[in-house]
Amino acid sequence: MRRLLIPMLLTPLMTTAAPAAALSSLTLPVTVPLSGVQGAANARVPAEFARVDESREFAGGLLSVRLQGTVTRAGHVSVRPAPEGDALIVSVPIRASFRAEPAGLGSFLARDFGGAATVSLRVQPFVTSDWQAGAKVTGDYTWTDPLGVDLTPGVRVSVQALVDPQVRAQLDRVAAEVSRAIREGADLRARAGALWARAGQPWTLPTPDPAYARVTPRSLSVGPFRFTPEALKLTVGATFDLAAGLGRAPAQAPTPLPALKVAAPPASGVDLRVPVRLPYPELSQAATREAARRTFALPVPLSPTLSVERVTVTPRGSRLSAAVTVRVSGPLGLRVRATADVAGTPTLNPSGQAVTLSDVTVTTRREGLTGRVIGWLADARAQAYLREAARFDLASRLGQVRGQVQARLPFSPAPGVTLSGTVGALRLSGLQVTPDALVVTAAAGGTLAAAVDVGQGR
Repeated sequence: MRRLLIPMLLTPLMTTAAPAAALSSLTLPVTVPLSGVQGAANARVPAEFARVDESREFAGGLLSVRLQGTVTRAGHVSVRPAPEGDALIVSVPIRASFRAEPAGLGSFLARDFGGAATVSLRVQPFVTSDWQAGAKVTGDYTWTDPLGVDLTPGVRVSVQALVDPQVRAQLDRVAAEVSRAIREGADLRARAGALWARAGQPWTLPTPDPAYARVTPRSLSVGPFRFTPEALKLTVGATFDLAAGLGRAPAQAPTPLPALKVAAPPASGVDLRVPVRLPYPELSQAATREAARRTFALPVPLSPTLSVERVTVTPRGSRLSAAVTVRVSGPLGLRVRATADVAGTPTLNPSGQAVTLSDVTVTTRREGLTGRVIGWLADARAQAYLREAARFDLASRLGQVRGQVQARLPFSPAPGVTLSGTVGALRLSGLQVTPDALVVTAAAGGTLAAAVDVGQGR
């Protein structure tokens, strides 16, 4: 499971990056049907493996024998996975048919002979350092009958020594054809290059306002080859960082294909961090709405009450100042307005849905106030009430953004890439004070993943 971090509104005033995010990943499954490998092998393996047509002397030169015959393919090439699932077994049935015919008076000794064998090759693919699929091939064969015949007692004619070099040369060609079919079917370097290019594209984010994520590719790996009865399978995986960008995505220079790394594919998922800009008027409105819900009864005779009428938020360097205007009302027509400046360092609330102030100072503006009212506002409990007014509950806004993002999924942030899944509740994870807005980072739980189609745009 990964987290998607979503922007609400972005401007170029965001100057510091969001906290480091976990790596995101794209995975590309590669499937090579064994039917294609088998078809390629059958199409290219010759019908004839060996041919013999020559004369030899036997019995000290007293007997000249002409040897003729062929070794031919006796059926289709079979390709199947090894029981361990890490290699292919390529089987080729062959048959030998020969005739040994003595010359002259010995022609009556002519004999036909032959044999059969099934060649079994174990083909274990691997990835070369230049991102190509290679194969290690081992195997052998055994004739059902020795390729020889006794013409007379003590005169044995054998063609095995003549046949075997030719058969083995053809087997090397079979292995080469199977390896070539795997290499071309996997097309690994092209697919890895396309995935790497996809992983390096900037993303347009599925947000109401223009925003993008700069993508920094980190690693590219290929998993071990796996075989099923139907196909050869492997997975190419790319990991990358996603960092916040503002406005429209700029062009990014492509990065070269990295060195080969053979490893299990990364878990597919997306972890994206982007800034959320909260203009101070909007922040002021949110604080006013929240504070207006609460009143405070002053602990003095007749229990006059404090209620917040307005909160106005402004920046002070790296701190925020909230001018909290309150109304003091009570019996006998008591109705007084007062303003207190609540200043502090903005801090993320543990709920992940609100921003509060720490290291707070509260300064009451004395103009137009009686000493009695100033004393009421100086009470520790009244001061706590004023500090609480500088609390910014963003749950509603975050919920709106979450719904907007979810409504746009599945979404294509870049050509050939599709982002899909479920966006969970957004939580604040970072913040920064800028001259005209509080910039926070909003992170969403949920399960999100990116799928890639390397064919699109190739």
